[in-house]
Amino acid sequence: MRLPDADAAQSPELDAVYAKFRGTRGIVSNVIKSFGHAPAGLSVIVDLGTYCRYGTQLSELQRELVILITGRGVAYAWHHHAPLGLAAGLTPAQLEALREGRVPDGLAEAEAALCDYVLAYAALKGVPQPVFARLLACFTPRQVTDVNIIAGYYLCIASSIIAMEVQPEAAAVRDAGVSFHQQPKD
Repeated sequence: MRLPDADAAQSPELDAVYAKFRGTRGIVSNVIKSFGHAPAGLSVIVDLGTYCRYGTQLSELQRELVILITGRGVAYAWHHHAPLGLAAGLTPAQLEALREGRVPDGLAEAEAALCDYVLAYAALKGVPQPVFARLLACFTPRQVTDVNIIAGYYLCIASSIIAMEVQPEAAAVRDAGVSFHQQPKD
């Protein structure tokens, strides 16, 4: 990482944000630590990330498709979300197609339309009307909005990971977060 870790022991505000994140994810990931020098900004990022993960009207599979597509070229994102994609029902072959920038075979129409849309969205060259119309035929306006919020959030996170050279956590740390995420919350 390009910046040293911020010291939560020296910042009650940062310590509180880390505790909030840990409460929903089980760990404080390196990407979250990369924003630690701006606790107020990190708090907003954590709140938006919590919405993206737990507050949308998308299924777990749909959410992971958006995340995997927007983070497909970023090893750190893949390190965290490929296991979640498998847990959501994707096959290894489908993950590989996503990583290569293709809509995987074997998806239902809604999920295929979602992938097509997010691939166009993440390219930052505009979304063709037929691609948007296909998405809207499968999802409510609220769900389309949720897709855009998640994709925008993860593009921000992915570009920050690249710029700050954030390194993946050890597998045991990542797996602890994945296991925590899969446990039902009260």
